[in-house]
Amino acid sequence: KLLDNLQEKGNVNTVFAFTYLSDPTDIVTGDIPVPDHGTFGVGKPPSTGGANYDYDEKYFRNTTIKDFRSPDDNYFNVISAVAPKMKSRGMSFFAWDYNNTSARMMRFIPGFTEVAEIDLYGRRTDSACFNHPDYRAHLTGKIESLLSGYPNDVDGIAWGCERMGPLDNLIGGGWATAGISCFCSYCRAKARERGISIERAKQGYMKLDTLFRAAQKKQRPEDGFFVTFWRTILEFPEILSWHTLWTDSYHEVRAELYGTAKTLAPKKPFGFHVVQNVTFSPFYSAVEEYAKARDYADFIKVATYSNAGGGRMVSFLNHLCSTIFADMSPQEFLPVYYKMMNYNEKGYEEILAGGLSPDYVARETKRAIAGTGGTVQIYPSVDIDVPVHAGQHKTTPESVRAEIEAAFGAGAHGVVLSREYTEMWLKNLAAAGETSRRIFAAKA
Repeated sequence: KLLDNLQEKGNVNTVFAFTYLSDPTDIVTGDIPVPDHGTFGVGKPPSTGGANYDYDEKYFRNTTIKDFRSPDDNYFNVISAVAPKMKSRGMSFFAWDYNNTSARMMRFIPGFTEVAEIDLYGRRTDSACFNHPDYRAHLTGKIESLLSGYPNDVDGIAWGCERMGPLDNLIGGGWATAGISCFCSYCRAKARERGISIERAKQGYMKLDTLFRAAQKKQRPEDGFFVTFWRTILEFPEILSWHTLWTDSYHEVRAELYGTAKTLAPKKPFGFHVVQNVTFSPFYSAVEEYAKARDYADFIKVATYSNAGGGRMVSFLNHLCSTIFADMSPQEFLPVYYKMMNYNEKGYEEILAGGLSPDYVARETKRAIAGTGGTVQIYPSVDIDVPVHAGQHKTTPESVRAEIEAAFGAGAHGVVLSREYTEMWLKNLAAAGETSRRIFAAKA
């Protein structure tokens, strides 16, 4: 029935199935009701996380992180159970390898704590370090186990990780990793190779941390927050060097995984989910550069949720105006921000209650296509019942139609109905299918 709904109502031809979930949470929470197609999540504890498929440990011989099979639903294997049924319908099965980390995952998977980042103050965080060789080998092993272990079932891989570097974490937002990191031995060794002073980087980040803590308490320095921020950057350019070290490492890991995938299965698509902050933050957008990703991606799934995006944008603006731009309120900063980001959205209260416009989806689709030079397939994420807080705009069939029309009108190569089927109401899923069929028919 699930596949019937996806195929017949949603016009879906490819499914990103969670083969690895590293950020386990409750699916149904708060005031979000269960959609009208089942009772998934009701009365169930949060998922454990880990691999939702069986794998041969030979793919993990180069790492200590090899015991990560999820026990959820009696060790359900989503690949062997679901992929053949999709293929019999002419649908493609993509492994959705989702690599956030959490405290729960650190406790659940043996050896994971040892690869965690170390923050500015010497504390282990909840996020794994991309420069730790055990973690890199673990990530590579998963790609090998999916493509070599299931050559007839897995048609492609969507790889996701919603993390940012130390400066972005300091600024804050919905995707900030806890802790100003990483300062582990592997990151320090990489810094020495680049000629970056470890101690000066630490001193600089401590000064920024102190400044932003003062901003949260409204303790304005004599020259203001932005001037003091910029003065600190000029005094300690190692801040930016360390931030670049982190983001370079992130790009390196993704490029390595892409290389592994193309060696094993050159014709199978391998692409990346990009967190929505790339559309909100001028700072994160600068380092999550589409021009770099085009060298190691067949497709990019950009999170462009318009309904949930209003509240998310407001949250980011609130963080931005409590750190770097703490001299202004979010409402005062908003017109300048829209100019910076090339947006034509409504006012602060209006986007919080009404979400973002289809124009936002179109602009970000065009930006991604331009950034990759048209060499990478761009799949904007259409917001179908992505959870929002009380009082914020909820998905409607009309909003789904408008998003899909905007995405394809801007040149998208496809759209990803997001986030998860378990959240979607069938009327909104059906609106997606009706709209895409109409658009495809007009193009035929």
